[in-house]
Amino acid sequence: MAVVKKARATSSVIKKTQAKSASVISTRSPSQMEEMGDTDFGTLDSTKDGYAVCYNSVTDKFVLVTADELLATAAEDSDIDDSFITALEGEINLGDVQLNSLDGGTF
Repeated sequence: MAVVKKARATSSVIKKTQAKSASVISTRSPSQMEEMGDTDFGTLDSTKDGYAVCYNSVTDKFVLVTADELLATAAEDSDIDDSFITALEGEINLGDVQLNSLDGGTF
């Protein structure tokens, strides 16, 4: 006689939960630099005319600085780019430079 084993069902039916649909977030890209989150320009008006945008690594933001601040920062290591010096020499007319008070120091 053949041996017949009784089958046991070990699996069960589980209803799948509905996956949450991905929510779509619509964001508008900034159309002006001042709308970006990493800027610190303050109030932009006519007093900021002529300023340059620079990155400040301490505050991790873009800020406005004057040309004098840029030049001072560039000269901190006592090595200003030669092409800048050449362009500056071409722009400066020594006849227009007035030195009202010149102190040569002591010897």
